[in-house]
Amino acid sequence: MIETYYVHLEFRAKTGVWSINLPFLCTKCGVCCTLDDFLVAGKIHGSPQINHEVYAKFYALTESLGELFEKDEIAYDQYVTRTKCPFQVGTICSIYEIRPDGCRQFPNTVFGMLSEDCQALNRFKKQMFALKRGRVYKETGHFTVDPIVSVIFSEKQYINCLDKLRHVGVTEDELALFISLNKIN
Repeated sequence: MIETYYVHLEFRAKTGVWSINLPFLCTKCGVCCTLDDFLVAGKIHGSPQINHEVYAKFYALTESLGELFEKDEIAYDQYVTRTKCPFQVGTICSIYEIRPDGCRQFPNTVFGMLSEDCQALNRFKKQMFALKRGRVYKETGHFTVDPIVSVIFSEKQYINCLDKLRHVGVTEDELALFISLNKIN
């Protein structure tokens, strides 16, 4: 199973309560990987003894950022908001396995839902809006590394959700993940 964030949507209908899981599928475009976002993402996982190069780079970065902040706060703010994450290589995270929780939990982060240039996130927002539109709902966020929240729906409700997703735009990979998260046990 892919490690990702998903929204469990629970709807109230005349026939009772039903629910569905809508996953966010990161395309690793790198749009969200800014230095500013990395700095608020939390601690890097892994140990300094095993990942000594990563930690050395991180400590050198924080030292130079501290110096820049002391010299000129405005220059510091401009630098961290306009600079890519130092662990991004092309569009790929070079520390993906030990990345901070804030990066793991994207888009359910302080900076996540505010991102505008991420095509995968824009599709996810449209998909969420399409599924919620005109309905009374309860929304909770989860991660696939935890037990998947059970879903309850009729075949008609499920097909209706698939139709809405296809109408607003869904990739084949997103559709496959949606189907795998919405299996009824």
